[in-house]
Amino acid sequence: MKLVCTLPIDYGGGECNLYREGSSIPFRVIREVGYLCTFVLSSKELLGGRPVGSTVGFTCNYHLQQYTSIHSDARVITVTGSSPSPHLSISHHRLLSPADSVEVTCTPPVHPVARCHFYSDNVSVTRGSCSRNLTGEQLAMWKRPTLLLPINLTCRYYPKHGLEIRSEPSNHYQVLVLDVSEESRSMDCSVWLEDDQLDGFRGRNWATVGADGQTVSVQVLNRNLTTDKTWDCTETTTETTTETTTETTTETTTETTTGP
Repeated sequence: MKLVCTLPIDYGGGECNLYREGSSIPFRVIREVGYLCTFVLSSKELLGGRPVGSTVGFTCNYHLQQYTSIHSDARVITVTGSSPSPHLSISHHRLLSPADSVEVTCTPPVHPVARCHFYSDNVSVTRGSCSRNLTGEQLAMWKRPTLLLPINLTCRYYPKHGLEIRSEPSNHYQVLVLDVSEESRSMDCSVWLEDDQLDGFRGRNWATVGADGQTVSVQVLNRNLTTDKTWDCTETTTETTTETTTETTTETTTETTTGP
């Protein structure tokens, strides 16, 4: 990383000193060149013996002959770290209404950990305990309301309090949130998923009846290279058969016979 100390005047030949916040002894000294002193430091040099994930403050000043400037404003840098991926597992309930819940568990490879974060399409929806129940409403909280919403669920963990170290993301699971209240008509929906997600949707066909009597059916299909859609819903078409009755009129003819 580069830290740049900008001088008010090009003194030529002046020295710049770089300090960790709280220290009166510079840990790096370089010559000024054209108003700028550019310090190039590795993560290890930035930390100065502190653990990965620490936040460190820095200041600089310059020295020319007998004159030494006051310190600059402090600038803070956080040296982040990462840990191995956890394993995400969920209950078999993969098609949810907004009120339904799914049990999710984020299992880190190390113990203990400070907290776990759960993500809906890379947006954090909750953090804290590594095992919890999440409702369809929570999973869809940052999404535009819609009839059918496929969600990519992942998790991460933070191993230590006070340090900016987070794990790599877990494996992912697809969850479907079906909100029948968003549609007043009967609909047929299709969802296309990758092969590794299909096993979680046993049966692959569902039908839900809404408060107004509308029926929404969902079919889960295998995604292939020719399919660029994630999901699609169309209004259910009902064929109406009209019976035509032909009325037949029978005429009766009466013959009159006259005797001789």
